[in-house]
Amino acid sequence: MIAACPQCQTRFRLAREKIGPQGARIRCSSCQTVFRVQAPDPAAPPTPPEARPSPIAKPAVAKPAVAKPAIARPIATPPAPAKPLPPLACAIIAEPDPELAKRLADFLTRWRIASEIFDDGGDALLQMFRCPPQLLVLGAGLSSFSAPKLAEIAKRSGELAGVKLVQVAIAAEPPVSGYEADEMLEPEDLPGGLSALLVKFGLGARPAAAPAMPVPAPPRAPAVAAPVAAPVAKPAAAKAMRPVPSSDPEIAAAERLARIAVSDVILYNEPKFAAAITAGNVVKALAVELEEARQHFNSRVSPILRQNRDFLREELERRAALRKT
Repeated sequence: MIAACPQCQTRFRLAREKIGPQGARIRCSSCQTVFRVQAPDPAAPPTPPEARPSPIAKPAVAKPAVAKPAIARPIATPPAPAKPLPPLACAIIAEPDPELAKRLADFLTRWRIASEIFDDGGDALLQMFRCPPQLLVLGAGLSSFSAPKLAEIAKRSGELAGVKLVQVAIAAEPPVSGYEADEMLEPEDLPGGLSALLVKFGLGARPAAAPAMPVPAPPRAPAVAAPVAAPVAKPAAAKAMRPVPSSDPEIAAAERLARIAVSDVILYNEPKFAAAITAGNVVKALAVELEEARQHFNSRVSPILRQNRDFLREELERRAALRKT
């Protein structure tokens, strides 16, 4: 006979002889439910399929919702910064003024020239022979070795024969004749004055000019008749900002030496020079310092030239007018 589990409706085939008159207890092998089975009446007709009890439907068990994994989107990485171009030359800056030295180093970097800064002449001298540069920029007020002395040593040494020397300020010690720097620049010419010298020496590469940003046109204002203003005349001192070198070599050399000497006077007497400009008596205020510079100047300029012009006074007045404007 066939017996069905009332819980899970699993059907089992049982031998009729194993079921007694009282029935039999059976344990379902699927759900472990214990139920009793009665032996069928042999005289009763078989139960039609449609009259049989329908199986008990199992309760639907809700499955836990499984969250779908989030789709990882690739993170946009910023473009790598452009690698700086390698330097084309190296330079040594011997300058005790840290601000000026930093401006010179930044200027040379834009020309792809790597530089080292020293505020002591002795340290700069050691580095010159340890790693000879292509360019040597000399400033004023160096300790241990002055700028003229470094220029003399560099010119005398065969190891530094190809080094280009630029003196941007004048030390107290006068330069040695025949061993001066290749070029001379005044403090107010820095650092832009180095551009022409770098091109002349063939060092570095001129930085590319930044693209000009378009300037929006201002809105048009309604036409209003305005009084015509008379042009303002420029002060005459502006014409004297930069002297025109003389065509006479001796006069040009004397003018150059005067610029060197006056630069030295101003460098070591800056507060006094600024106060004298305000008071309007630079020649009188710096008379002692100018006389000390005149002794060296007179030893290198012929008396004939000095009779006709006072080169030092002219240069001092020109520099005062330049500073005042």
